[in-house]
Amino acid sequence: MYTIYFYKDKNGKEPILEYLRELASKKGKESRIKLNKINDYIELLSQLGTRLGEPYVKHLEGDIWELRPLRDRILFVAWYDGSFVLLHHFMKQTQKTPRREIEKAQRELADLQERGKMNGK
Repeated sequence: MYTIYFYKDKNGKEPILEYLRELASKKGKESRIKLNKINDYIELLSQLGTRLGEPYVKHLEGDIWELRPLRDRILFVAWYDGSFVLLHHFMKQTQKTPRREIEKAQRELADLQERGKMNGK
């Protein structure tokens, strides 16, 4: 079993948790389906880690991986002691993951390493 953490930036923002709360606050069926699917994928990641493989997870480059529920993409990294940190989310609109999203995840990872802290630890 792997522990899942949510990235928290230096201003206290938690992009993934904020997105999940936004989905939970909406009344529509589509939002409910997305929220359930994302929660299911996070649960699978906590059970099997990156061994889950495609189509659930995919290695992008370096330390960056993506969780792939529906058209949502959640970029994450393996962290210490068998844990993962979910960094940020975006909607897939092209065949290839946009470079700017990978670079954003790399900046978030650098920030996480520099501050040496994450939500809940």
